[in-house]
Amino acid sequence: MVDWKTPKEIEAEGVPFIKAVYVLFGIYIWEICTTGRFELSIFLGRRKLTWPLVFFFLCRYSMLLAFIGLIIFVNVSMKIDCNALYTFTFIAGNLTILGASTSLMIRTMALWEWKRQAVLSMLALSFGQCAILICTITTVQASWDHQARACVVVRTNHILLSLNYAYTMSFDFVILVMTLLVLRKRFRHEDLSTLLCRDGLVYFLITSTCNTVPAVLAALNLNGEGARCYSLSYCCLSCVYSPRCI
Repeated sequence: MVDWKTPKEIEAEGVPFIKAVYVLFGIYIWEICTTGRFELSIFLGRRKLTWPLVFFFLCRYSMLLAFIGLIIFVNVSMKIDCNALYTFTFIAGNLTILGASTSLMIRTMALWEWKRQAVLSMLALSFGQCAILICTITTVQASWDHQARACVVVRTNHILLSLNYAYTMSFDFVILVMTLLVLRKRFRHEDLSTLLCRDGLVYFLITSTCNTVPAVLAALNLNGEGARCYSLSYCCLSCVYSPRCI
């Protein structure tokens, strides 16, 4: 039987975690560089900056800050306030989740032509998500380990982490269902309807797949590495909230 909490096992799991951070950070930097013309067009006035884009940019650059926090976390070699660093990374990551879900929600509200019942129901779910995201900011406690000369996770609240995963995935699923319902009523052009449906389905499938693994690890609460995987699930959100899809 594997003892998941031994220093040797945690160190072994940390190696693929660090490699995954570098790979995903590289992919995201490539995404920002290849789509930077979108921000440039707004800066030069070629494209109008509308208020829904605020949440798009919140998602896009909060994710970048979350990755920077992770890069520092896995590379630090001198004593720092590890808990403050991890709190910063969690705040940036939670803002990423909030920005992604809100952007998807606004698109669905627009498809429903801002009908009161649809707007109020989605806003109620969004407020619930905000409350859970605020509560999860301090779920992971990290400290400096003098022997390992690195930041290590010392405490997690796996119940809140699991609740966050479950709620976010359920919220996105509700938005997806409402999108499909309104598309079925409004669009008769099969190609357009298929395109929009596919976008929503792709988002849900990507987020569900990427969140399933860390959700299971958080629920099992084997060791601190499961909580660290929570941060890596942010990267899946960039697949839809890219200027390529606007």
